[in-house]
Amino acid sequence: MSDTVPQGLVRQSGVVLRRDAGPEGNVSLYLLLKGIGPVWVSAPGAGRGRIRFGGGMEPLSWGNFNLYKGTRRFYLKSVDVKEDFWSLRSSPEKLRALLEWDRLLCLHLVPGLPCDELAALFYWSSILVRDGADPQTVEWRFLRKWLDLWGLAPSLTCCLSCGKPLGDAVWNAEGLNCPECARRSGGSRLADGQRKLLVSAAECPFDEVKRLFPFPGNDREFWKDGCKRMKEFFGFLK
Repeated sequence: MSDTVPQGLVRQSGVVLRRDAGPEGNVSLYLLLKGIGPVWVSAPGAGRGRIRFGGGMEPLSWGNFNLYKGTRRFYLKSVDVKEDFWSLRSSPEKLRALLEWDRLLCLHLVPGLPCDELAALFYWSSILVRDGADPQTVEWRFLRKWLDLWGLAPSLTCCLSCGKPLGDAVWNAEGLNCPECARRSGGSRLADGQRKLLVSAAECPFDEVKRLFPFPGNDREFWKDGCKRMKEFFGFLK
């Protein structure tokens, strides 16, 4: 998509995913832009202070980016920061969550391919963490909805093997099985109450997440394990 953007001035909203500074003071930013997707943008001399963009060059900074599209790449002209999530610097757990999502986006997104729904999911999930929802629960929600957008999310309500509605279930590498089918496939037991908790976190309205899953949350190992299992589904992309 970025190859189809005509040469000239471009103004688009987005977020800084990554910042690399060269030894000569030149800075390269990996931006996730609306309608364009992930692209590298150059800011020559920005690392030497010749051109000041303030917090607009820091990862997790959202704003409107004024760019110039040259023959080969984009150049940063200015940025109007709308949200930098600076308040999260005082909470290591919250900041680590957002930086982990940032890392996964850098790892799995295709440069130049628009992914506006995922960008919106990243932003609003970050808002939930900023406003007091439990980071690990929101991470489960974020990963689950991301996988759902890409058609990779396993069912939380029906057995992977026979399709029957689930009560108690069993996790394996491919998803959830009912106990009867799990006798053949094996896996880790997931009680019905735990399964329903995962469903609630993934499907409850945005405005209810903070109330239902406030920070700090309970059962850290449960949510940590759930997030780990969701991340393993990205391996199907390789």
